[in-house]
Amino acid sequence: MAQLIVKTGDNGSGEKIPLSRLRTTIGRSARSDVCIPDAFASRLHAEVRQEGDGFWLQDLGSANGTRYNGTPVKMPIPLSSGGEIQIGETTIVFDDERFQIQGGATLIADFTDALDPSKTISLQSRKIPTTELLKEQFSSRNDLLGLISKVGVALLSASGLDETLNQVASLVFEAVPAERCVIMLRDEKEPDGMKIMVARIRGNDEPLQEVRISRTVMDEVLKNGKSVLTADAQHDPKFASQTIALQGIRSVLAVPLSVDERTVFGLIYADSPTYEATFTEEHLNILTTLASVAAIRVENAKLLEERFQRERMEHELELATEIQQRFQPSAPPQMDGYEFQGISFSCYEIGGDYYDFIPRHDGRMLVALGDVSGKGTAAALLMSSLHAAIHAQVAAKSSLEQTILSVNQYLADNTPANRFVTLFVAELDPSNGMLKYINAGHNPPLIGRADGSIVQLSSGGFPLGIIPGAEFEVGETQLNPGEALVVYSDGVSEANNIRDEEFGMERLSDVVSKNLKASAAGMRDKVESALSAFTQTAPANDDITLVIVKRAAL
Repeated sequence: MAQLIVKTGDNGSGEKIPLSRLRTTIGRSARSDVCIPDAFASRLHAEVRQEGDGFWLQDLGSANGTRYNGTPVKMPIPLSSGGEIQIGETTIVFDDERFQIQGGATLIADFTDALDPSKTISLQSRKIPTTELLKEQFSSRNDLLGLISKVGVALLSASGLDETLNQVASLVFEAVPAERCVIMLRDEKEPDGMKIMVARIRGNDEPLQEVRISRTVMDEVLKNGKSVLTADAQHDPKFASQTIALQGIRSVLAVPLSVDERTVFGLIYADSPTYEATFTEEHLNILTTLASVAAIRVENAKLLEERFQRERMEHELELATEIQQRFQPSAPPQMDGYEFQGISFSCYEIGGDYYDFIPRHDGRMLVALGDVSGKGTAAALLMSSLHAAIHAQVAAKSSLEQTILSVNQYLADNTPANRFVTLFVAELDPSNGMLKYINAGHNPPLIGRADGSIVQLSSGGFPLGIIPGAEFEVGETQLNPGEALVVYSDGVSEANNIRDEEFGMERLSDVVSKNLKASAAGMRDKVESALSAFTQTAPANDDITLVIVKRAAL
């Protein structure tokens, strides 16, 4: 796996940071993926981006520059294993020694590991027919010691929860003269808190369609943690019930599934009709022993499935994060006389903010920043639709007005009524600095004028996706030499500190006004620095996205 090694000592040792994301930012800011406390580093200094199987280094407009193997980084350059990234006085080594464990490995596990719920044992499948496991009659308690070993080995061959439980049911039929076996596990989603996992009759692997178990028997096992044996359930005053009477049940066995005395997470139930032999205390001992061994394997299988499910969700989330990061511009566009910078931090793994720089066919540049209602996966899905819709309109050479009208109609037709998008989009003519823009319900962007004054751009209309056929007002302004356009999401203006105060428009305007002579990257860093100083340790409550367009001074 590729990683960055931030050197912290003369002996070459350092902190190892895996490159598990598509984009890994490096800088002095705590929001950077790799935070380096270097006074010569910019707050958002550089970025390592994965492209296919390779990794590329890009400077993010830092004040003091980035060097790779001693060469200044002007454009994105590929990284090779062992290459050194120099940021200020900090050296970061790129390490890409990917490897795989070859060959097979044999794991020999003592059966005591299977009895430890904290250990999950993984073995190559070892098929042992269950029909050969319990041929002996268990006529004495000493035989139960052999049962523990035989059952344990059989259950270790099961690979999943369903297979394990069905294996347990097969062992029940071989161990005791039951005609029906039911295995239940706790499940908070079920009305009574229990879910039937296996319900079978002897000689038939097909599940029973209808299963009814005495509530008294269940309560005795689940609430009291006790095993149940009744040789004549029809006349037993403690367990006789309408359920047992109607099904013609004579003998009942029920034992808890638990890995300790305090927590019962399920039960094994077995019964026989009136024409079969009755259960004895020996059968209860056998089933109790079987359950005590099986409980460990069942618990391990449950934990294993939960881990697989969690890993699957984490993997899907990583893929979603990577896809979303690919929607962001890989690098700011290059245009004579202008600087472009954009940055976005999600408060969750994936977010709903969108920003873009899209060159148009006539040489103009489209600058956009959108904020999808809500957070997390749902917002990210809607953000991807917004990205696709805008790019489709630009590819079709639609005008700015037609682009927003079409995107609004598309979102209104294809999104839920409680979902919407605020969007600011501007079209920059680089020949004269003219900005034509539409503000669809978004926070008013700022224009920092050369004299230090701040102008808010508010022309527009409703957020997108609310009113089909809505009209949007088009505004115009000019970006003069030395001036800057600052577009932001409400994660910036509405960021809270530990006293629950908002950062607010006044603080943002003040930062922009005082740093108009800085580069676009410098202004970005100043805003991020002021935001971090204000919020301190307070967690982000929304995605933070910032776009800056700076026209060079004469």
